[in-house]
Amino acid sequence: MNLIVTLFSIINLCCSKDSSTTSNVTPPTNIAKQLNFVGTGFTNNGTYPKLYTCDSSGISPGLQWSNAPAGTTNYVVTMHHFPPTYPIESKHVYLTLYNIPSTITALPENNKTIGLFGINTVDGKNTYTPPCSQGPGAKTYILTLYALNAAPTISVPANQVTMDIVLAGIRNKILDSAIMTVTYTR
Repeated sequence: MNLIVTLFSIINLCCSKDSSTTSNVTPPTNIAKQLNFVGTGFTNNGTYPKLYTCDSSGISPGLQWSNAPAGTTNYVVTMHHFPPTYPIESKHVYLTLYNIPSTITALPENNKTIGLFGINTVDGKNTYTPPCSQGPGAKTYILTLYALNAAPTISVPANQVTMDIVLAGIRNKILDSAIMTVTYTR
């Protein structure tokens, strides 16, 4: 349960300074805690491969998951990190991917066709953008997979869908979730 409490603390922390966009996602009491989530060439507490950063080709990572709970209808995947100046500077979002069908259990590298992309905070486009963090030392990135019992409720145009909007849209729909925390040093 501590992992779930930590997950939702991170989600609530990651929301915008502007309280009007805070998602206030509440942890469900019946979360399954069985979802497995790994990346191509990395796992939780591992190193994020250079291939997926601006120091290489910057393609989106391959991701795989298993053990989704019964009743899962679709998935959401997010990736973000908090810069050293957070909360003065808002979180950096690299990936918001939603409406991934329940029949999908893996995303290929450089995915452009599975799910719907929300905007990233680096260039404001509906796509994955590779991390390109400045300054010395390792940076920590958080990838989260959500298994849902219904599609997110989204009421804005696609070019306005942010991570916070998706998180607000999955409130009370989360059956399970899994986090991968990875580091990368430039």
